[in-house]
Amino acid sequence: MGIGFVILFHFFIIAVFSFICAAISCVLICFIGGKEKRRRKVILAFIVPFVAFYTFYIVGIIGLSVVSKNKKVDIGIGDAWYIPLKNNHQLLFIDIPEQASIGKNNGETQISMVVEIEEKGNQIFGKTFDNEYFLLDTKTDMVKKFATEKELVALHSDKKLKLADVTEFYSEEKII
Repeated sequence: MGIGFVILFHFFIIAVFSFICAAISCVLICFIGGKEKRRRKVILAFIVPFVAFYTFYIVGIIGLSVVSKNKKVDIGIGDAWYIPLKNNHQLLFIDIPEQASIGKNNGETQISMVVEIEEKGNQIFGKTFDNEYFLLDTKTDMVKKFATEKELVALHSDKKLKLADVTEFYSEEKII
């Protein structure tokens, strides 16, 4: 789903929830409130939930946008999620959170279907959905692929890799 569709869906859900809250508050005002200015109180009780929930949502979207721009991460809604990696690279998810792709910030994809990842300095180690291992040097943009983890470790690392699931890696990096 695109971000516009998600926002429209949220607006609909907020409208339904606001209407339910407004109906309950109007009934309470009719029974509990005094007889003086009852009509004004009912109108106010009906309007307040809409104003409160939509204001909260819009301020939240503005806050998410500011954080997104400052941290260079996704806004948090929609069908695309991304976080920055070293040297103008990013980890990008589209529609499926279990598989990611690594590419440059300009949109050029270097490795797709990534399921596990580890970032060490300028090097990114990982595993693809096809059980193929890779090493991406973000400085030189060189990608090397390996059949097994042992081959990767033997050639490019002094100790065992600590590959993390891409969704866990995304969550940890987005918080930092």
